[in-house]
Amino acid sequence: MKQLPAETIRLLSSSQVIVSVVSVVKELVENSLDANATSIDVKLENYGFEKIEVRDNGDGIKAIDVPVMAMKHYTSKISSSEDLESLSTYGFRGEALGSICSISQVSVTTRTAADDFSTQYNFDGSGHIISQKPSHLGTGTTVTVQKLFKNLPVRKQFYSTDKKCKEEIKKAQKLLMAYGIIKPELRIMFTHNKTTIWQKNRVLDHKMAFMEVVGPAIMKNMVPFQQHREDLELSF
Repeated sequence: MKQLPAETIRLLSSSQVIVSVVSVVKELVENSLDANATSIDVKLENYGFEKIEVRDNGDGIKAIDVPVMAMKHYTSKISSSEDLESLSTYGFRGEALGSICSISQVSVTTRTAADDFSTQYNFDGSGHIISQKPSHLGTGTTVTVQKLFKNLPVRKQFYSTDKKCKEEIKKAQKLLMAYGIIKPELRIMFTHNKTTIWQKNRVLDHKMAFMEVVGPAIMKNMVPFQQHREDLELSF
């Protein structure tokens, strides 16, 4: 019996965190939401297997965090196990970007309000920055993922049929629709091969968000209800 090489361990671990195109979209969108984004564009090419791009207008990544932003188990969202009892963010494990880097080609373009310009960073499979250059993009972050599952041929083969690929598009849309409902103030644009699949505008409240997502035809057949708890109030 012998210990597996570090690269193999990293690849096996990443393949458990990122299992599909939707997994990538979920992790990146939640990073955007944690960065206080109010506008998110999700663009797929070839069902996401050629390219996934998630662009937001959030806070951007601080210069102090840039060197380790794609390293596994680095996170700005918690600092100890006690923080797990009062989470206020979607992400907290520090695994998403690092795992994505292990199984694809990743670049991140980011700018904070304090930066004079945005910068694009390119990563190797370990999440280390291998190159960088200035960019024209505004405040926020854009993550570009190319050649997903490039080193996992069996996983890539699983999604080789049109049926499986189209299922990923539907799953991604349903995921974004869910975020659209729980985040009324969020604008979302979802495109595939430059064709708009679904979009949602910013609205004032959850009721309007629900109508924006499901449509007035479904909304008019629904029955209003209210539910009260000490720590929660729902009204539709």
